[in-house]
Amino acid sequence: MPSSLPSAPDLLAVVREFLENDILPASGLDDDKRFNVRVAVNLLATVERELRLGPEAAAAEASRLARLVSSGNSVEEKSRFLAQAIREGATAPNDPQLLDHIRRTLVDALRINNPKWLNEK
Repeated sequence: MPSSLPSAPDLLAVVREFLENDILPASGLDDDKRFNVRVAVNLLATVERELRLGPEAAAAEASRLARLVSSGNSVEEKSRFLAQAIREGATAPNDPQLLDHIRRTLVDALRINNPKWLNEK
């Protein structure tokens, strides 16, 4: 994308902020429309975070999975092989490396999907 254009997350932020700051506070919105605008604001914020944080989170997950399993090419395949290894007892469910992977993957997902659920300072 040409550098003269704003990034996709920045464009989403502008639309989200317009809806949140100009449209939601305006009088005259009935409850249904206010609810739908709030849902739109939340969806835009989620997509914005996905674009900003998703690539790094995906790369980190792929790196962690590569250390846990040798089979599979994609993150999805490696995750399936890891689940199978846990079910078959080849990987212990309380393995520190596994628990660290699960914790970090969940935290990254929450940072994107609903950061309010994290108690980060």
